[in-house]
Amino acid sequence: MLFEIRPNLEPSKVFDGLNLFLVETLLAALESRPVDEAHLPAGLCAAIAGNQPTHAAVDALSAKLSALDQGQKQALKAALAVRTDPCAFLSNRTAPLTAIPEAVFPALKSLAVHLFQRTAKLKDVEQACGECIDDHYARFRHRDAPGNGNVCCVCGTDYLAQVRADENDNEQWRGPYDHLLAKDLYPLYGVDPKNLLPICNTCNSKAKLAKDLVLKDGVRRLSFSPWTECASFQEIEVAVDDANDLFPRVVVSTRSADPDRQEKLATWDDVYQIKSRVEGEFRELGAKLAEDARAPDDASFLENLREAVLAKAQAQRLTPFNYWRARVYAAVIGMNPPQGRETKADSVRDALAALGAAAGDAVMIGDRFNDVEGAHAMSVPCIGIYSGAAAPGEHEAAGADAVVHSVAELAKLFAI
Repeated sequence: MLFEIRPNLEPSKVFDGLNLFLVETLLAALESRPVDEAHLPAGLCAAIAGNQPTHAAVDALSAKLSALDQGQKQALKAALAVRTDPCAFLSNRTAPLTAIPEAVFPALKSLAVHLFQRTAKLKDVEQACGECIDDHYARFRHRDAPGNGNVCCVCGTDYLAQVRADENDNEQWRGPYDHLLAKDLYPLYGVDPKNLLPICNTCNSKAKLAKDLVLKDGVRRLSFSPWTECASFQEIEVAVDDANDLFPRVVVSTRSADPDRQEKLATWDDVYQIKSRVEGEFRELGAKLAEDARAPDDASFLENLREAVLAKAQAQRLTPFNYWRARVYAAVIGMNPPQGRETKADSVRDALAALGAAAGDAVMIGDRFNDVEGAHAMSVPCIGIYSGAAAPGEHEAAGADAVVHSVAELAKLFAI
């Protein structure tokens, strides 16, 4: 995950209702009783019963569940009782995967796939749940919080929807919902809202395909839990390799001192091919730079490039590749340090030396992005303060450890 998923976004009412229905259908069949509609959206059961293909899939699953022996029924009921959050399997390799009896698996998979692909789009189901799935997708990609913007949070390289001027938000050509746990492999979570993440077509249909976030070659692996985790600014390194001056090459790497975080970063890249996609986009680096920073001389070029870094960083959730342009342009600027004066990192190093302090004993307070970068280069945390010098979002884009907007807020942060 590249971007943090903003909290407090209402989940899809359709998928939430269908997920409740699926679990209740399982429990009812295991306990030899009718489906209890008390905790389901009013009218949902009638809408499903009125659709012959869905009703047939429900009956087929119920028959398979009823045929299980008591031991199998009790084991499955116990698993449903704990109802593990699907994202727990991503961030904890020891979380036991729910075992589905072989006799039941095909029918459960068939129903889960049908609920996701067909039932979710039925008008009567939408009416019972109070919205359609496109309503939720539109909420998710809304520019303002709790929406997350129209750029894919996984990669930052593509739009979630192609917006047409003459269409409503919920009628745009949108990307898919990605099953974090593949519905063909983990059908119990086939319509669980926490397992369904809006992503771009490139991530879903070109990069990920049938790759499993939980297992690789039969071995459990760690992945980001997208609702609560993402890669940090410091964990993504962007550099320009200019060993061949005629064809400088952008190089993306990920690095974390935490082995679990490093494994999650590796899974993110393996599944969604982040490095290859970004490095490929900037294969013609000179042309990309000219788009945003054409200038008659080197000094003007670097100044234009600095302005472009800020502009792209502020609009990173608005336009594809803006996040990566900001990082690449910053790397180019870093190859051309100011002449006649030391870097910010040098200033921090000298200050530590003068104070006789270690990096872990210090914190820097800065009002520009280079303060944050210089402090982090010396392993010193940095608090960004908006005093009028920095553009909106500049400190956050640079990866400041905390952000304040006044000296009073700074005092509260230190509990002074």
